[in-house]
Amino acid sequence: PPPLYDFSTNAVDTSRFPFSTWAKLMRQVLSAGDSRLLAALPPQGVPELREAIVRYLHDFRGISASPEQVVVGAGSEYLTSLLFQLLGREGGYAVEDPGYPKVWRLLSHQGALVCPIPLDEGGLRVDALRWSGARVAHVTPSHHFPLGIVMPIARRRELLAWAAERPDRYIIEDDYDSEFRF
Repeated sequence: PPPLYDFSTNAVDTSRFPFSTWAKLMRQVLSAGDSRLLAALPPQGVPELREAIVRYLHDFRGISASPEQVVVGAGSEYLTSLLFQLLGREGGYAVEDPGYPKVWRLLSHQGALVCPIPLDEGGLRVDALRWSGARVAHVTPSHHFPLGIVMPIARRRELLAWAAERPDRYIIEDDYDSEFRF
């Protein structure tokens, strides 16, 4: 029999999708639209969306940012690829082991030296990160994938201290389900 609940991440339950609402909103946008609908978008994303994200970050997370610091992209894989282009292939890219396999594949296909870093009950082990010689660390500290570990504040401070030791070190934090509420 088909499963009672399907927890796959690559499907939409079409019986619950609000098609009539979607169609109504599309008609409103297309009716009110002008030549701006056909214009090329800024590479960082629609300015109004970036401004709304900045307001949200300030109001709900206490983060001060400007719209120029926000980049909107079509998924974390695309944005990770952009970050790789910006940061270059020098030095290694640390990934959590176990971790999100697409990040490992994406980085290795682009020619990065991928350094798997083991985890313990606090998440990514910073001592192993130091030993790896990696220059960039990709982490999921708020809800590790696939183990569900939440990195404690002391470990987060260790990770920040690692990054601050050299000016060419970076942390890519993938907060993939930050807005998901149980």
